[in-house]
Amino acid sequence: ITQVITAFEVPLPLEDGGATDDISTVTFLDTPGHAAFKKMRQSGSSATDVIVLVVAADDGISPQTIEIIEMFKSIARSQPQSISLVVAVSKIDKPGIDVDEAIMRIENQLLEHEILTENVLAGGGDEGEFGACQLFPVSGVTGEGLDDLVEGLALQSEIMDLRADEDAKGQGIVIDARMEKGLGVVADCVIRWGNVSKGDFVVSGTNGGRVKFLNDVSNKPLKKARPSQPVRIVGFKTLPKAGDPIVCAGSEEEAKELIRLRESEIFNEERAAFEQKELELQVMGTPAKNNMMMQKKREHFGFNDNGEGGEGEEGTKKESIRIPVVIKADSHGALDAVRDALVTIGIESKLDIVIDPVGMSTGVITTSDVVMARESDSAIFVFGKVGIADKETKTLADDAAVPIRNHDIIYRLLDDAKDFFGKYLPVEYVEKVHGKANVQAVFDVTDKKTKKSVSVAGLRVSEGHLFKKKSIPSMGSEKGAESMPCFYRVSRKGEIITAEYMESSPSGKKLTASSLRKVKEDVDSVRRGDECGLGLMGFNDLQEGDVVECYSIEET
Repeated sequence: ITQVITAFEVPLPLEDGGATDDISTVTFLDTPGHAAFKKMRQSGSSATDVIVLVVAADDGISPQTIEIIEMFKSIARSQPQSISLVVAVSKIDKPGIDVDEAIMRIENQLLEHEILTENVLAGGGDEGEFGACQLFPVSGVTGEGLDDLVEGLALQSEIMDLRADEDAKGQGIVIDARMEKGLGVVADCVIRWGNVSKGDFVVSGTNGGRVKFLNDVSNKPLKKARPSQPVRIVGFKTLPKAGDPIVCAGSEEEAKELIRLRESEIFNEERAAFEQKELELQVMGTPAKNNMMMQKKREHFGFNDNGEGGEGEEGTKKESIRIPVVIKADSHGALDAVRDALVTIGIESKLDIVIDPVGMSTGVITTSDVVMARESDSAIFVFGKVGIADKETKTLADDAAVPIRNHDIIYRLLDDAKDFFGKYLPVEYVEKVHGKANVQAVFDVTDKKTKKSVSVAGLRVSEGHLFKKKSIPSMGSEKGAESMPCFYRVSRKGEIITAEYMESSPSGKKLTASSLRKVKEDVDSVRRGDECGLGLMGFNDLQEGDVVECYSIEET
């Protein structure tokens, strides 16, 4: 299961015994398909010339397929001729698959989203806004159709005239970045133009450094990286962001100047956005400014400090259920994906839930992470290969009972998060019926304590069990079980007759069993088929033919 974005090269076979120096390669970016990794797929698309849209022959297009199609259309509209689409219909080897029928069905599904294949246009017609795309039926098991796919990619590159100057200063795209013990910042990149060599000064956004190690995707050292080659660069001082461009500078001074220019651009962008908003008061002082920045961050995630979730103006802090979380991941791309996925849990909930990322960062779990989780009463959700900094941090987490939830599969993390978030939700109660019994006879007896005459019904249990009190497993009790109260109601000719009694009862309490006996012995429960005697506390209107029902109110 692909959980991170990766890149790898596939060498193309030599034609007519060509020289080995002329070997061509295809660079593939393998992006995760889970919905949580949408931003990661978008960052991968910025380094892409051709999108290979893989569609299973048996399943057809999926929500993720549609997402990629919309992403392709958006890029193609904003940057014509910068990207193209090729469709690979996979799993054609699967038993029972009619390849021709599957291709026709998928072509019709693609047509609904304005994607036309060459087969559809074979009979003539308008190519539409995005032109005609190639479609190849393939099998990853048998290898059928893969040679045709590679030839199609080569043809597509010729049509797009994809070329780069290998002697120019290197430019590329950061695919992902992470902290690795003993190495520091490791950035996975794809070179798009020129070349990058060991010792070059590199800049990405406001992050810079000098290339200490330059490896290919197999971690073999490289002297120089060429265009379209996926590489791993060690040397950045801080973590660059996935999807940001990377450029080479001629000197350290030039690199610092590029960083200053980028910081100035960001400052101007933020100031312009800030000035567009109408401020109700003048913000003065560092604490107030920090609060405003936090407010902007919350609004970016889809909620604000007033508990509003972005829909309507009726939300209040009291109505919202705030669930704080601390998020740790081994890379920026994974961190963003986990954050967005956790926040989405609250947005998609039927309840007014706000998932509040009170802390999020890459790298090992530190003491500050544990303190943040302890003070905010949250768990630390960890995705990927992330450890704990030291024994002191581990001891602090244990002593503070801070939950640390480690996962390397996204859907397992989300399932675990949903279960954990349940403790923050309001308790809901449901009625659970345990059993029914028919009144066969009614006897008047004298209560030994009150010396008053009370009615006792002779019953036969027709369904389930009747309980005087019900034992349930206890959480944390040394005795191992607790007693749960059980209640009763009486029906006569299909109508409940105890409802009026309960409304008029001075205490307003539900009916409980004053006595439950089986063969002159007091018992706590009676099962189906048994006969018993039942007395109801304060209720003496039982008649032969009545139906008695036993139930309890339990938490969901």
